[in-house]
Amino acid sequence: MLLGLAGFAVPDAGVQAFSATPAHAAAACSALPGSLPAPGSLPTISELPDPFTYWDGTRMTSSAEWACRRAQLSELIQNYEYGHLPPAPTSVTGTRNGTTLTVTVQANGRMAAFNATVRLPSGNGPFPALILLNGLAASATNRGYAEVSIDPNSIAADSTSKTGAFWTLYNGTGADTGVLMAWAWGVHRTLDAIKAAVPQIDSTKVGVSGYSRYGKAALVAGAFDERIALTVPGSGGTAGMGNYRFFFTGNANDEKLEDILGAAYWFTPKFAQFRNQATRLPFDQNSVAALVAPRLLLTTNGTEGSDIRTNPQGTGLTYRAAQKVYQYLDATDHIGIAYRPGGHQIDMNDYNAIMDFADKYLMGKSISRTFDNVPYPAPTTAQIPWTIPTGGGTPSPTSTPTPVPGACAATIQTDNSWPGGFQSTVTIRAENAPVSGWTVRWTWPGSQTINNLWGGVQSGSGANMTVRNAAWNGSIAAGSSTSFGFVANGSAATPEVTCTSP
Repeated sequence: MLLGLAGFAVPDAGVQAFSATPAHAAAACSALPGSLPAPGSLPTISELPDPFTYWDGTRMTSSAEWACRRAQLSELIQNYEYGHLPPAPTSVTGTRNGTTLTVTVQANGRMAAFNATVRLPSGNGPFPALILLNGLAASATNRGYAEVSIDPNSIAADSTSKTGAFWTLYNGTGADTGVLMAWAWGVHRTLDAIKAAVPQIDSTKVGVSGYSRYGKAALVAGAFDERIALTVPGSGGTAGMGNYRFFFTGNANDEKLEDILGAAYWFTPKFAQFRNQATRLPFDQNSVAALVAPRLLLTTNGTEGSDIRTNPQGTGLTYRAAQKVYQYLDATDHIGIAYRPGGHQIDMNDYNAIMDFADKYLMGKSISRTFDNVPYPAPTTAQIPWTIPTGGGTPSPTSTPTPVPGACAATIQTDNSWPGGFQSTVTIRAENAPVSGWTVRWTWPGSQTINNLWGGVQSGSGANMTVRNAAWNGSIAAGSSTSFGFVANGSAATPEVTCTSP
């Protein structure tokens, strides 16, 4: 909206140890076409598109398929809206000097750096933390959280200039990335540096918060990095939690897709082709929010004055649609919304809602308030005609189990192949004891490269691959299994894989 010291490290298991049952396992699904259609040839969809329906029109029948459907939505959203998140960089290092954390990134044979400001609460830690794209009404350190503040413009200028750390690395490489995704990339690299250089922060309990245009970026950051435990988009409106299809002010004060293209550089260039045809988008912002599931997501929004332009009623509609995915994954309480009176501002109502939600889930405190009060009419069937499929999974545990060391084993299989590429699933099984966190490694026999991976966090370089558990599938009961999947370039291969657990 137009309103205003150490090397690269990958994450441990996340704050919430979601059940590693088939409810959250990867499953084979129909592939997207090799070349996605131009926006003008996409079909018109008047309602919020169904996140449970695949590209080929078939519908999910089990929540075991979510990881694969999530990967499909991720590619559609990157291709048509925000542009693509670049592959993992060659290295990320963090160097801390007092309150300044310098994040240095190497990629494409280039180097770039930006700074973050770290503020810690009193005590020894490790503390949960918030990465802030802009400030809150009060300091999170007052509530026992670390704050890590970044300047989005040092990562990518809020303009067409293509300056900042991101563009130092990627300008001229053919990247179709918009500035919102570039800011999200900066959040991800900041998390890398935190894990490497700030041991006082618990890197499994890091959230991201932003407001207005930075609320949009916070949503994108959480949607495209499963290490982020809590995502808080505040008053993001269009391209954030406000959707593109439904507005409620009689066109008097709306910011629609055509309006937001005044900052077209926020998006991939292809997005401009949806001007005056937003209903051709094969998704809407409810699917962007669903990419966060089943991790924590809290939306904040005003209901009056200048915040009307952020489409607060449409935001509630987006929230209700995304909530259905959370319900399907048995994580309904992990998504919340907090409205407040007032206009486009950051105030103590927002602050208290954010900190209370974080206290409940990141610190395990007892919080009496609820986060599901939408002061607008319930969605109509013209807005959300689809329902939750059958086949939802088993409930997530309500607390993080005590880690128990155990051995794990992994196998890889090819699900599908085509000239120049293939899709595979890697299954991880706990042996005679539970597993809390796993790492799978293998070496490619040829020149294979992964271009999309779901259900895990990829690192490694060249032929040597390392994949660690995502935030929600690191804990595996004895005798049970979980899995991750990927799409790769090159000839299909099933190399020998190894699995280790702490």
